[in-house]
This record gives sequence, C-alpha cells and structure tokens, in this order.
Amino acid sequence: MHKILDKLFGLYKENGQLILKIFGIKIKFRWANINQLEDVCCIQNLNKLRQQNTYFPHPIGIVIHPDVKIGSNCTIFQNVTIGSGNYSEKNKTNIPTIGNNVVIYANASVIGGIKIGNNSIIGAGAIVINDVEDNVTVVGNPARPVYKNKHKN
Repeated sequence: MHKILDKLFGLYKENGQLILKIFGIKIKFRWANINQLEDVCCIQNLNKLRQQNTYFPHPIGIVIHPDVKIGSNCTIFQNVTIGSGNYSEKNKTNIPTIGNNVVIYANASVIGGIKIGNNSIIGAGAIVINDVEDNVTVVGNPARPVYKNKHKN
C-alpha cells in the first residue's frame, strides 16, 4: 500500500526544486531568491548590478529606473524606489546617481537628478530629493543628514 501511495502522491526534490506529485502529475514550486529577482522587482540592468556586487538582502518590490547609475558594493533593501523626476527622452538629467558602498534601507525613495555620495546611508522610509554628501546618513521626509559616517579608506 505504501508503494502505491508513493506513486500517486509524494513530496520530494528533483534537481534542487521542490516537487509535489498528485496522481502522477508533477507540480513544481519556485522559490523567490536572488536568481529570480527579476520576478519580484523591476530592475532592467540587474546583470550589471550583480557584476558590481550590488547586494539585495530582501529582494522584493525594488524599482530602479534603467538609466540610474549605481556604484559598486551597494546594498539595496526591500521596497526601495530609485527613479526619475520629470523625466523625458530628451532630458535624461533627472536620474539619480548613486556612489560606491551606499546602503539604502527598506521603503526609501531616491528621486530626481540628485547625487548620493560614496559610503552614505539612506535610512528606512527616507524620501531623498536633494544631494547627499559622501559619508553621511540621511533620514526622514524630506531626507536630512543626521550623522557623519566614519569611513576607513
């Protein structure tokens, strides 16, 4: 009886993927991980960001404009938006530029033709509409500097 049930019903892994078998029909499950980031986020230049060691600890709901310049070794948490302000095909100057080693925490928005300096931290929920200097932590709406980071070169 056990062998018959195993043939009709079963839960097992096949090639690292979880499979549920019901009456001989295989149902495959997908996990939302970094390999499927494009399924849960809107990031057109994802391969380039991966090459630059951009880290997505909680990869869901992230939206990044395709023309945004992001430096290397950045960390971007869930539900972050990095986008344009008054963008048009003729005027691409309203796109943010993010420096190296920047951390952008959950639910933050970086909007418009601004520059985020190297080694800066954008606090959770911050709305950044003005430039951020190097080595600074900003928080709030609109974001304001609250701390000068000590960075070791």
